[in-house]
Amino acid sequence: MEAKSVALIVEGMTCNSCVEAIEQRVRKIDGVHSVTVSLEEKSAAIIYDSQLQTPGTLQEAINDMGFDATLADSTPQPVLLDTVFLSIPPESTLTCKQIRSTLLTSKGVLDVKVSSDQKTAVVTFISSVINSKQIIQMVPGVDLRILAPEAAPGEAASWAPASSAVLRLRVEGMTCHSCTSTIEGKIGKLQGVQRIKVSLDNQEAVIVYQPHVITPEEIKHQIEAAGFTASLKKQPRPLKLSALNLESLKNAQTKGFRFYYILSQKRSIC
Repeated sequence: MEAKSVALIVEGMTCNSCVEAIEQRVRKIDGVHSVTVSLEEKSAAIIYDSQLQTPGTLQEAINDMGFDATLADSTPQPVLLDTVFLSIPPESTLTCKQIRSTLLTSKGVLDVKVSSDQKTAVVTFISSVINSKQIIQMVPGVDLRILAPEAAPGEAASWAPASSAVLRLRVEGMTCHSCTSTIEGKIGKLQGVQRIKVSLDNQEAVIVYQPHVITPEEIKHQIEAAGFTASLKKQPRPLKLSALNLESLKNAQTKGFRFYYILSQKRSIC
């Protein structure tokens, strides 16, 4: 599954009943994870599975209700994803297949993989729609627990969540180096953020962070709270560095291009 976000301009709404009608109708469409409609802004923001829907089919669904919907942007935007590792209790009354099926019915959950020993579930989800605490409550009667970010004994390295990840955001609204310093100062103080480099020329922020402490969505919101516009440039990727390399990265006083080069050479996908 691949989640995308699309914004539409919706004309013809006259009251909150129109808003509720559109949200209820669109929310029932297969593959739609979330929909937010604004009467004041005459807009609708929809997060959906791009393998099941397109901006055109969503636009048509709103038009079929008697409203006039047009695409605000013809290019769908990628959505911030996150991953959580869950332990499956051996005394569970449900099979791993049943647990997986239940989780996949939840809005915002994109994928669930179960380890070969059936002790661990890896859940990929949309952090703006659902969070890890909500996910572990989705299966009644099963005490799912969030695993610490380290590999279990005997577990394959590919199953181990990375202790650090790299997030690349496009940041708009910066006009001078004071702006980059403001963002680096604010985000760099957040718990779970290990390193941040902001480029005024590229209008980009590259952040090394701990996924088990802070989410990409929270980082994005903090940049927006500082008065800038932030959007996902690339999906976050696990970063596997030795303690020495990570410390060197955190302390490095380097130019932006060198920082990007280090990340590109060191990062790998779990």
